[in-house]
Amino acid sequence: MTSPDAYVLCLRWLTTRARSEADLRRRLKQRGCGDKDSEQALQRCRELGYIDDPRFATERASQLMRQGRAVGPRLIMELKKEGLSEALATQAQQQCHEQHDERALLAELVDRRYARLDFSALEDRDKRRIVNYLQRRGFPLAMILDHLKDKERQID
Repeated sequence: MTSPDAYVLCLRWLTTRARSEADLRRRLKQRGCGDKDSEQALQRCRELGYIDDPRFATERASQLMRQGRAVGPRLIMELKKEGLSEALATQAQQQCHEQHDERALLAELVDRRYARLDFSALEDRDKRRIVNYLQRRGFPLAMILDHLKDKERQID
C-alpha cells in the first residue's frame, strides 16, 4: 500500500476552509503520511502562502467573535484547540478585541437567541440558564448582568 500524497491532501483540506499548520500536520499523520513527506508538503504550502498561522488565528478569532461563540478566555481556548500557540492565540484575541465591541456582540447574541423572550417574566432558574450560557461563551458576568437588567427595563 502506498502512502497518500501529503501535498494533495493538504490542498484538498485547505480548499474547504483555512486551517492551522498543526491541524494539517495532525491530519496528515492520521492518514499515514510519513514525517518527511508531511514536512515537505507543509513547507510548500507555507511558501505559497496557503498556510499562515498568524493570519488564520486572526480570521478564526474574528469569526468566532462575530458568531457569538467565543470571546475573552474562551476565544483563546478555542484557538488553542485549533493547534495555535498560546502567544498567537492571545495576540489574535487582542487584535479582535480592538475590532469588535464585546457589548455589541453580547447584545446581538441575546437578541438573536432570545428574540421572543420576555425577560421581566423569567424565573430565576431560567435567568441562571441564560447567564450560564453566555458565560460559557466567555462573556464577563458583570457585562451579562448589566445587559439583562437593561433588557428587563426596556420591557417595563
